[in-house]
Amino acid sequence: MLGLNKGEVKLVENKYSEWNSLFLEEKETLDLLIGNYVKDIQHIGSTAIRSILAKPILDILVGVESLSDIQQFDTNVLKEEGYYHLSKVEIEGKEVFAKFSNLNTMTKSHILHIVEYKGDWWQQHTFFRDYLNNNPQMAKEYEALKKTLAIKYPNNVSAYSEEKNSFVAKVLSQRQN
Repeated sequence: MLGLNKGEVKLVENKYSEWNSLFLEEKETLDLLIGNYVKDIQHIGSTAIRSILAKPILDILVGVESLSDIQQFDTNVLKEEGYYHLSKVEIEGKEVFAKFSNLNTMTKSHILHIVEYKGDWWQQHTFFRDYLNNNPQMAKEYEALKKTLAIKYPNNVSAYSEEKNSFVAKVLSQRQN
């Protein structure tokens, strides 16, 4: 089952086949809802890595020609599917939507990372996923870090994410090599 309550950090056993199937279903839904404005949709994040523990939230990369294309999205239709624009999340070059299975507990099941197709964010997210899938030892190092941080920050997803940044930077530095 997908979803974590607001701020919660919990890792679950890898269910790559199930998560990938859920991603493919969600991709079909997103194609129907916003497909006219989208260049590509990819499964990213730890649920897209074949061998490691992950938070049970699907991270989905949505590539658009320009971030201004988001203005064309029918947010009412997206809300009917449980997706809300997280306008308070301010990240240069990225817009974030989240799907909630329960608004009372703020249980988040999916995160849409909307970025310029083949831009920097697109390249970073897809490279990180592919690199860890092709380098099992690095994937296990990442998993060990995530386990430590999940214990350290069980109710602080921001701190958990922040402390992963140096590992992510280390992996991304391989892009130049």
